[in-house]
Amino acid sequence: MENQPETSATMNSTNCQLLRTDFGHEVYDTWYLEHAKHNFEAPDFVRKYFSFYEKVLQLTKNDRILDAGCGIGSYTREFARRGYQVVGMDKSPNFLSEAQKITQSEELEIEYVLGNYNEMAYEQPFSVIFFEGSFFYASKAGLVSLLQQIHNKLTPDGRLYFVHSNPHIRKQQFPMVDLSEIQKNILVLEMAEYDKHKGGERCIWVRIDLETQIHYRCDYFNMHLPPDELKDCIVTAGFTDFDFYKKREIGKFNPQNDSGFSVVCRK
Repeated sequence: MENQPETSATMNSTNCQLLRTDFGHEVYDTWYLEHAKHNFEAPDFVRKYFSFYEKVLQLTKNDRILDAGCGIGSYTREFARRGYQVVGMDKSPNFLSEAQKITQSEELEIEYVLGNYNEMAYEQPFSVIFFEGSFFYASKAGLVSLLQQIHNKLTPDGRLYFVHSNPHIRKQQFPMVDLSEIQKNILVLEMAEYDKHKGGERCIWVRIDLETQIHYRCDYFNMHLPPDELKDCIVTAGFTDFDFYKKREIGKFNPQNDSGFSVVCRK
């Protein structure tokens, strides 16, 4: 930022207005859908790993699946294409609106629900609750609470799937900084660092409008528990049968080398 004195001066201006935002906010989601859409998996990527999901979750056409944190429905639609009963849920109405548009263009029929998976307010139970790239928690207590709610929303033969980062590898990827200009006089700054004491990543997103002096800021913390502590939380939540796989692969997870791992829990 040293080479952009005008930007720095503007940021320090007493006339600027700082507004908070997050997923679900129109300003943040509009940027995300245009500039970070690569985080929503493309159909070829989804299809590449789908046989893995079907095998480890032992899916049948009788299953009722919740795609939690579904985003624009990349995985939701693939479940539907293959004849599974699926509901997509996300906290962002903007992501769900995009999901509906794509779903209609493919002439699929899918129920999308606006909701926060940390609350699990959906009334009917599911036999499978599926997370792919959307399983986040900010504390150990928060994780246990989430897992308990999931356990309660599963049918007696229910299964849970999620992907988890390996903190041994993840913390080596920080710090990260990205500064981009979206259009004239608008800058977006993304920063992330790893908090070794709390075991997770701190992320900041700032949108700076140099004309209106309106700055939007989103900051959040994602914890990454080590595998042994994660197992303790899974057991505490009521799951007694679970497996850790290589990320989207049949094989044993290697904590020293693998960047992440897939988890399957059975009620």
